[in-house]
Amino acid sequence: MHIAIDDTYGPEVETESEFVSGQRRTHVAVAFEEHEVVNIRQQIEGCLEEVGHSMGVEADEFHFVDIYNRNSPWDRLGDHMNLRLFEFFANIYSQYRWPVIIQTIDDRTLKDHGIQAIRAEVDGLQLENPADLSLLFLLFKIKKKIRTSDTEITIIVDEGKKKAGSSISPKIFQNWQRKVSGVYASSKEEPLLQLADFLAFCINRCTHLMMKNKRTEVDNWFLELVGGMDINSDDFKRVKASKHFTVNDFDDLHRADRAEKGLGNSNQ
Repeated sequence: MHIAIDDTYGPEVETESEFVSGQRRTHVAVAFEEHEVVNIRQQIEGCLEEVGHSMGVEADEFHFVDIYNRNSPWDRLGDHMNLRLFEFFANIYSQYRWPVIIQTIDDRTLKDHGIQAIRAEVDGLQLENPADLSLLFLLFKIKKKIRTSDTEITIIVDEGKKKAGSSISPKIFQNWQRKVSGVYASSKEEPLLQLADFLAFCINRCTHLMMKNKRTEVDNWFLELVGGMDINSDDFKRVKASKHFTVNDFDDLHRADRAEKGLGNSNQ
């Protein structure tokens, strides 16, 4: 099994939501069966070649924040063609529905569990840093979810925290009965990370859009697109919302979810 991990931040500024802050950091993992990996890599590389031939975009990776915002080289795309690429990848995901694991850390997470702060280092991860803590907690979650698996596990994390080729958190999986290898990699060199980037962008973008009091037609289209993917994850709270859904409705969902988990009010 290969597990590709990408991070997603934002919004970087404070929001109108009581529950989503500028300190929010999220990591998203996508799991692929071993027999799929070679074909997925070849197909992604083939898609990039086709984009060059048919759309005139010479790109060395699918980076979805750039595609969505039509940043270079994706500014060469015609009107709404960037959105067609999202439809294309959403259709691919809908067919395969690879398992997705999500971990978010913000300034409320530790307080919810009676912890003021964590000041420690694990394999180069500084746990007072919300992004590093998010990655560490995700790795723990992965370990728990795959504990019954008898297959070899390869974990690939998008570079940034460390250079490509660096190992990732061997201590977390030490003395574990299964063979686990972990490495940081460049998304330009590892197509599996580009699919993780797609899922991470979609999840983060939906959170942002659900907090908007006034959404555009494209905003609503995007929410419907991602909803239709039926992302295969236990970490989602699925709701059916109207087009007039507001940030207050968004916060009401959080309050209900927190009450269900016994976390109480947000200001505690």
